[in-house]
Amino acid sequence: MLKSWKKIPQVKRHLIVGVAICLIMLVYSFFAADSVLDFMSRTVIMMLFASALNIILGFGGLRPLGMATYFGMGSYSYVILVVRLGWAKPLAIVGAMVLSMVISLGVNVLCLRANDDLAFAFMSMGINTLLFTMVYKIPYVGSDTGLTGNVRLDFAGSASGNFYLSFVVSVICIVLIYLFYHSPFATVLKGSRDNLERLTFVGMNTQNVRLFACMVSSFFVTVAGILYAMRNMGAFPVMFSTNTSTEGLVMCLIGGMQSFFGPILGAVIVTFISTQVSILTNYYQFILGALIVFCVLFLQNGLLRDDTTRDLGEIPTKKESANK
Repeated sequence: MLKSWKKIPQVKRHLIVGVAICLIMLVYSFFAADSVLDFMSRTVIMMLFASALNIILGFGGLRPLGMATYFGMGSYSYVILVVRLGWAKPLAIVGAMVLSMVISLGVNVLCLRANDDLAFAFMSMGINTLLFTMVYKIPYVGSDTGLTGNVRLDFAGSASGNFYLSFVVSVICIVLIYLFYHSPFATVLKGSRDNLERLTFVGMNTQNVRLFACMVSSFFVTVAGILYAMRNMGAFPVMFSTNTSTEGLVMCLIGGMQSFFGPILGAVIVTFISTQVSILTNYYQFILGALIVFCVLFLQNGLLRDDTTRDLGEIPTKKESANK
């Protein structure tokens, strides 16, 4: 059975698994209570967040310690435009996306100036911390209590309506991320991850390659932030917290950064532990910590790993060269 499954082309396997997951979630949602639908809404949003983050973590080789910048920017921009400025909700979504992308361009250009992984990681974390402190202190955006209001779309005001909206948008975005993974640009991006010097020698502007990848990742993270604001009926400082960025990294680590479904699986596990296991015990963080340690020691590639072909940047062995 396993051998027959492996003989199926990888794209078809991914399609089968993806359709199965969607059908299971949809069928289960028909009978779920509002509290369960609320949990499922958060889960699908975190799936999108982790998948978007993995664009520059798993494929780009960068360590995005400040991705909560765009998650929080999407949430706060949308809520401020609706609650404070009275914009129509569809127009506010567009405005929040545009504002977040403009800020993303400035932040990523600054963080990638040195074209160095370590500099990028700490610069992005520093900017994230700065923005978190600002929203935590400024009364106009709600300070430490956040900013709440009726920010859900009219047709998605109920728990079920909000879940289906989050589900449909997240699935569409994750499919787009999958197509991005199989684009020629993704091959170049993996090359910058595996062998930055070689890519530079062949004439590629690696800084622009990474900048574009960061912009794509920021776009989908912003979408996740807007959906999260709708789910929570407001924006709160925790959305800007570096803990949110770390949580996304943990999802990718546990699920598998080299697998398309890895961040999705990691998002389900981490969200379940954070929201459901925490109800049963105060030591839920111990369970999560133990799982992280286990993955680092024994499953460094995560729980899932695709049987992909050799990445650009790996040097072929003598045996492979002889076979050619």
